[in-house]
Amino acid sequence: MKLNQRAKKLATILLEMSGDEAGAVRSSLQQIDILIRKDAQFRSLLQSKRISHDNKTTIIRDVLANVCHPNAIEFLGLMTEEKSVKIIRQVIKAFNALYKEKEGIVTVQAYVANKLDSEEVEALQHNLQMAMKKKGDMTIEVDEQLLGGIKLRIENTFLDATLQSKLNRLQSELLQS
Repeated sequence: MKLNQRAKKLATILLEMSGDEAGAVRSSLQQIDILIRKDAQFRSLLQSKRISHDNKTTIIRDVLANVCHPNAIEFLGLMTEEKSVKIIRQVIKAFNALYKEKEGIVTVQAYVANKLDSEEVEALQHNLQMAMKKKGDMTIEVDEQLLGGIKLRIENTFLDATLQSKLNRLQSELLQS
C-alpha cells in the first residue's frame, strides 16, 4: 500500500474513533505536528532505534498527558513503531483534511494593510461565514505593501479587494475610454 493511501486510511480510522471529540483530537494533532517540526529531540525520540517501543510510548504519554487529547497520544504511541516522522505528519495532514470536509470548514487566509482589532476580526469572520454558508478557518496576516483593503484566499480562490487593484482597474478603464 502506498504511503499516502495508508496515511488516509489511518486518518479515517482515527477520525471515526474520535467521534464527537474530533475537534479536540485535531488541535492536539496540530500541536504534535508543530512539535515534530520544531523540536529535533522529539523527532529523534520518534525515530530512535535504541529506545524500545514501550519506552517511547511511556515517555510520550508522560510528556503529552496534560496538553494533548488521549486519542492523539495513543495514535502517536502506536505510530512510534514505524520510526518514521513522515507517515505521522501525513496522517495528521490527512486527518485535518477529512475533519474539515466532515465539518464543512474552509481555509481562509486574509491579507490586510493594518492590524485588525478583535471586533473587526469577528465581524470579518461572521460576514465570510454568512457569504460562504460554511465555517471558516481563518488566519489573518498583515501585508505592509498593501495600501488598503483586503486580499482573501479561500481554499484555492483568490479575491482581491485592495486599493491597488481598484486603482489598476480604474486606470485600465480610463485608458480604454
